[in-house]
Amino acid sequence: MTPEIDYNPFASRTLKDPFAEYDELREKCPVHKFDDFSHPLFTVTRYEDVVQLLTNIDMWSSHYGQMPRYSVQGCLFSDPPQHTWYRKLIQKSFAPRHVAAMESEISSLVDQLLDEMESRNRSDLHDALACPLPVLVIAKILGVPTDDIDQFKAWSDQQLAEASAPDMEAPKAARKAMEEYLLQQIDVRREALIDSGYAPETADQSTAGTVLPDDVITGILLAEVDGRKLGDTERLVMLNQLLVGGNETTTSLLTNIFWRLLENPELYNQVRDDPTLDTVAIEESLRMDAPVLGLYRTNTEETVFNGVRIPERSKVMATFGAANRDPEIFEDPNTFRLDRNPDELRKHVAFGLGHHFCPGAQLSRLEAKIALRAVANRFPNLRLDGEPQRIAPFLLWGKKSLPVRWD
Repeated sequence: MTPEIDYNPFASRTLKDPFAEYDELREKCPVHKFDDFSHPLFTVTRYEDVVQLLTNIDMWSSHYGQMPRYSVQGCLFSDPPQHTWYRKLIQKSFAPRHVAAMESEISSLVDQLLDEMESRNRSDLHDALACPLPVLVIAKILGVPTDDIDQFKAWSDQQLAEASAPDMEAPKAARKAMEEYLLQQIDVRREALIDSGYAPETADQSTAGTVLPDDVITGILLAEVDGRKLGDTERLVMLNQLLVGGNETTTSLLTNIFWRLLENPELYNQVRDDPTLDTVAIEESLRMDAPVLGLYRTNTEETVFNGVRIPERSKVMATFGAANRDPEIFEDPNTFRLDRNPDELRKHVAFGLGHHFCPGAQLSRLEAKIALRAVANRFPNLRLDGEPQRIAPFLLWGKKSLPVRWD
């Protein structure tokens, strides 16, 4: 370590521009130790080191949560073999065929949102499109009434904003409120089973799509593991993880894409005029502006990383945002480019790697592609109309406001 590197992951200067700090860390202090927390936090910034943290799950565990504080949440934040089973529960809803079948519905949602936006000549692209679209989509997949999206969006944001709290107390109120809401949705399905003559404890998957809607909440209610039904605690943890993880990250992807394109109008014009650039723009956005800057792992034994001793059960951040700008991997890494080689772009780790690769990656990409093309077609003269504002959570990167206008 280089002691003179004064890096604080929660400092205002880091929140404003984490990438400048990552560049310095990567070059001078690739494994940094931050002591001003309830326990030490390590930050890893080189691409190859981040890949190790994401793929060597025997050494780098998710058992104690993927946030700075220690938290045994289980379910999707567990290690195999438990993680493998829980992930199978949601695999159908996020499988390529199922996601592709949603294209028409997502396009319709985008059109409705843009119809409202088009009634004016200026708007906030975050509020008008980037925020509501992912929440509406994940609500439909899970089976949550879309009339309630504002409420559980607020609960989700509060949990993420308080992720850097040194203890578990800060986000408890929002999590408890969301779990009470989700339990009501589960109970509605239990009552439907009873009304149709089924015992909730013995009902099987044949009732999905007949007695019950065929969605994620139903699947989790009916699922069995080792011959037993899940308990409500497990169900609520899984649903909370999906709701929190399934909206803000895609919102940030959308704001980041348009921010970079409108920051340099020539880039926006290129994408507007050439639909084949849509995918490149999305992947380059994911590379350069990873919506999740990083997540934590906990080592199962003491290790030495780049000459730095990391005690057993330390919290170590696999910093996606730094890895995606490693000059050893990406040419001209701090420039947003539409001419990158696809093989180079495929190396970004914005969605993670290995067992914990984001299950909603394909859905997020599809939402971004539909939204990007629809906006480019509807608003050919779109431009920035003020300074965008960053979202609050230190480990996320996106905009909470993106003012735009058009002729």
